[in-house]
Amino acid sequence: MDLTRKVLAEFKDLHTYFHTEEGIVQSVSGVSFRIHEGETVALVGESGRGKSVTALSMMGLIEQPPGKIMGGSILFENEDLLQANRKTIHRLRGRNLSMIFQEPMSSLNPVLTIGEQLAEPLIEHLHLSKKAARARAVELIERVGIPRPEAIAAAYPHELSGGMLQRIMIAIALSCDPKSLIADEPTTALDVTIQAQILDLLREMKEERGCLCC
Repeated sequence: MDLTRKVLAEFKDLHTYFHTEEGIVQSVSGVSFRIHEGETVALVGESGRGKSVTALSMMGLIEQPPGKIMGGSILFENEDLLQANRKTIHRLRGRNLSMIFQEPMSSLNPVLTIGEQLAEPLIEHLHLSKKAARARAVELIERVGIPRPEAIAAAYPHELSGGMLQRIMIAIALSCDPKSLIADEPTTALDVTIQAQILDLLREMKEERGCLCC
């Protein structure tokens, strides 16, 4: 860790609970850590220990109810995300904060083409025209190592393999050149060979773009 680097994000005593019929589940309780610019941080733990909930708390994606952030703070470039309004979170999410989710089939819209879903954040956050966003979408598909990018852009999620879908998720997450990239178990349910390819791709993207992977 290079302590001379700027602190990009900091979790301070984060508590995220879920209210269920059986009682309160303390999914995240007192989590604190810092992430410096250009640093890769890995959260390690058994399934169900709150790793994904920690990431979702940062992204403002905790469903309320049943979930609720009970205390603490999450600073991103010195701005407390837990105190920010919806407009600010929407502006940051996708543009400066991005996330690769575990299950691409449940994260992608089945009725929109891959190209449309890649173009959406480009139009929303970078204000590209539909034509420019479409061209950029094809470039992103090619950049993550998928052949026939034009054909893939016109395809629907159910027409792609699990490995290809995960690459598309990476392309979407990186589309707006975020400062922080959260990868939530991006190799889940993939075979060993594809897992290695995805991890190599993430390392390449980090070196190329200088974004944070955690």
